[in-house]
Amino acid sequence: MCTDPWLTVQASLSSRITAVLPFVPFTEAELMAIATEAFYFLGGERSLSVSPDVVERISRRAIESYIAEEGARSLHRVISYLLTDIPEPLQQSST
Repeated sequence: MCTDPWLTVQASLSSRITAVLPFVPFTEAELMAIATEAFYFLGGERSLSVSPDVVERISRRAIESYIAEEGARSLHRVISYLLTDIPEPLQQSST
């Protein structure tokens, strides 16, 4: 009988692991897809009014700051930061 609770937890967790997936770096196309998706997700409705060219430029800027060790998280962080640089859509005045 095992009296060490840590060994019990380790045994419990390891019995549930059925596969180990190695980390494979993203391709350039995958990085672009992740950055673009992050832009539309984090930008919400506001992002729908941005031209595709601007979305591509912002996504490419995010990819330049990509940190492979952090994975997609680094792209989300950079996109979030870059979204603060996009001006709010101009309000239409009723004059």
